[in-house]
Amino acid sequence: MTLLEVRNVTKRFGGVVAVDNVSLEVGEGEIAAVIGPNGAGKTTLFNVVSGFEPANEGTIRFGGELVSGRRPWQIARSRLVRSFQTPVGFPELSVWENLMVAGSERESESLLSALGGRLRSRQKETNRRALDLLERLQLGDSKDIRLADLTPGDIKLVDFARQLMVRPRMMLLDEPASGVDPASIGRLSELISDVRDDGITVLVIDHNISFVLGIADQVHVMALGAVIAEGTPDEIIHNPAVVEIYLGKRV
Repeated sequence: MTLLEVRNVTKRFGGVVAVDNVSLEVGEGEIAAVIGPNGAGKTTLFNVVSGFEPANEGTIRFGGELVSGRRPWQIARSRLVRSFQTPVGFPELSVWENLMVAGSERESESLLSALGGRLRSRQKETNRRALDLLERLQLGDSKDIRLADLTPGDIKLVDFARQLMVRPRMMLLDEPASGVDPASIGRLSELISDVRDDGITVLVIDHNISFVLGIADQVHVMALGAVIAEGTPDEIIHNPAVVEIYLGKRV
């Protein structure tokens, strides 16, 4: 089943075409990747899909529902969430407090539901989820440490956990391995595979090709705003057009 469908999407900034008639599909339960050199349009594509930039042309469907033109918070509420190259969080708050903010309920609660214990039940569930994520990420000892005092790799892992706190159906990960030490990249790879096994679909962009090819089921290659190749990791590394982009010569 196709979960995310991007169809003929174009994004212009003045006379510059950042995303050029891009179409791609991501199947439910899949780890997909978008790779390409700097300026290929990868992050702009993420911005359009997640509602931070409007598309000039084309449509985006998530779970069969048209999400083109929706605001970022509306798309996030449909359980399509994204990360940024620079993690978003609250530096002065502890790791635990960051997870609690991400897992908090936004909807109003009636007095009757509060008296009936629904709020207490939800808080307990949020606490259990946060503790489980900290254990899976090996961050239990950092629970009470300020986010600003963590290593860059651990900050990326906390950012990942913050997204998981909202129980996403799909995650868009923008450069999750950037600035992360090799040990943390290994933990990140394992976590991405684990959440896929939990039924969460992932679309990732990253310049660390070995990291991407090690986790992805399908790879989409962009250059100059357009998708120029698609396939499995093995097909991509043997694609002459892709080799030319990265090595400057055909094979």
